[in-house]
Amino acid sequence: MTSKLSVRHLIDFKKVRSIAIFIFPDVEELDFVGVYEVLGNTSRMIEEGTFKLDRTLHVDLLATKSIVSCRNGLKVVPDKVSSDFTSYDALIIPGGRGIRPLMKDSSFLQRLRLFAQDHLTCSVCTGSLLLGAAGILKGKRALTHHWYLTELKAYAEPAAGRVHVDDNVITSAGISSSIDLGLKLLEILYDESIARKVAERLELPTTYYKELKRLAQN
Repeated sequence: MTSKLSVRHLIDFKKVRSIAIFIFPDVEELDFVGVYEVLGNTSRMIEEGTFKLDRTLHVDLLATKSIVSCRNGLKVVPDKVSSDFTSYDALIIPGGRGIRPLMKDSSFLQRLRLFAQDHLTCSVCTGSLLLGAAGILKGKRALTHHWYLTELKAYAEPAAGRVHVDDNVITSAGISSSIDLGLKLLEILYDESIARKVAERLELPTTYYKELKRLAQN
């Protein structure tokens, strides 16, 4: 099942430079740290001269609180205390118990829905349920943590694999797939060779990237 009206032609992914990761109380730590680590290493490798690229990625953590208490007790200081992500080129929504209040926040859902109309919008784990509540997954296939597949079906047809791209919306499966999302973003925003080199820097198993590609093709 795919979206009848594509908005991808409105977005030049190669021009994406700024990415917001919106976090909230009870967010699952690895949901946002995994993709942050991948993207952060990319920028550092560009600065080091490992990659000869004409643009770096700027990634900010956004939250409505000055200190965010995560699901397992980690406390995080965001880059910006704000829920306004409209100035960014792309947005990542992680998962965790904290999505529940946001799923009932009509103002936040409206901003999220408007943003996704012409921006790259991503989720990790149960973050896709928040996209679903905002109406972003209508007519699309998507992923979430396997415990929540039944709930996801209210919004979208479940996809296979660990990362799924549907038009301008990218969803990933459970917690550790945050790393997979980061690598997929590098493929889309740069190319596969960049993603592979970052995977090597992170010392992912040599078969990891090959297996990730296989799952994406199924």
